[in-house]
Amino acid sequence: MTITMDLHPIGEWTHAFGPASLSNLGPGFDTLGLCVSALGDVVRVRPVEQPGVHVTAITGDGGTLSKATAQNTAATAALYVLRQADVRHGLELTIGKGIRPGSGIGSSAASAVAGAWAANLALGSPFAKAGLVEAVLRGEAVASGSLHGDNVLPALFGGLVLVSATEPTRYRCVQLPRALHLAVILPQVQVLTKEAREMLPDQVSLWDAVHNTSELAFMLDAFHAGDWETIGHAMMQDRLVEPVRARLVPCYPEVKAAALDAGALGCALTGSGPAMYALTDSAAAAEVVLGAMLAASRHAGTPADGLATTVDAEGARRVAPDWQRVRLVDATV
Repeated sequence: MTITMDLHPIGEWTHAFGPASLSNLGPGFDTLGLCVSALGDVVRVRPVEQPGVHVTAITGDGGTLSKATAQNTAATAALYVLRQADVRHGLELTIGKGIRPGSGIGSSAASAVAGAWAANLALGSPFAKAGLVEAVLRGEAVASGSLHGDNVLPALFGGLVLVSATEPTRYRCVQLPRALHLAVILPQVQVLTKEAREMLPDQVSLWDAVHNTSELAFMLDAFHAGDWETIGHAMMQDRLVEPVRARLVPCYPEVKAAALDAGALGCALTGSGPAMYALTDSAAAAEVVLGAMLAASRHAGTPADGLATTVDAEGARRVAPDWQRVRLVDATV
């Protein structure tokens, strides 16, 4: 596919939003991901005559992210889209981070998805979302060190996504039959995906693997049925990954206990952590559980913020230039 465009020296800005996501969901390591509402990154692009992707500004990252294309998830994904379309011009790209890097809710995935979708929009939308899977996987790999889709594909498509851990271009979008309510907290501890993956064991017990497989099967059937109680139980049954990574989150035991005491159906780490999420049966319950989780984190000596939210069914999308992100609830409230 070759796309030609009549360009002024600098084209118009296009803005795209890449939402946050929860991954693993207990026993679904590298396999299950859920797109969540309100939080995310905004990438804007405009065509320029110089070939390639040129990152000119990043905000909200605390100065931690590189502007070099090969070291930036959004730029890498956008560049792959340009190459797929075989365009001859380039893109200027800026990133507005609404998700702290290393927070555990798909920060790098949100940027990769927003970068790919913004580039696609700027080219006149030559690709459907399914045509951008390889681009967003390659963007995410910049941060994680490998191709895996349990954050980036939910952020792209929205909703719940089941993805192959060994062949991440194989995936299924799972339709949820009713609303799902969540409380998510972000302890102010940075956990980098690449480092958190390196600490996992190379070999595990056969019976622990069988246990996780069984719980994942129950969880998937429960998602289809809208059986949130079964999901809440299953998401706390991981024997392989969460017990290892929980050591990276100082407030983990206190927050989990507080969530369950406040009526949560289940509580677990998301991704590498430090973010934790709890499942509830209503929006009102999610607010109550969120307050309990934030208080527990504060009492454990770990500042945190968070929000009560639900599933984002849309995923990546165009947004207006004045689009405003949601404000998190602070632990001091």
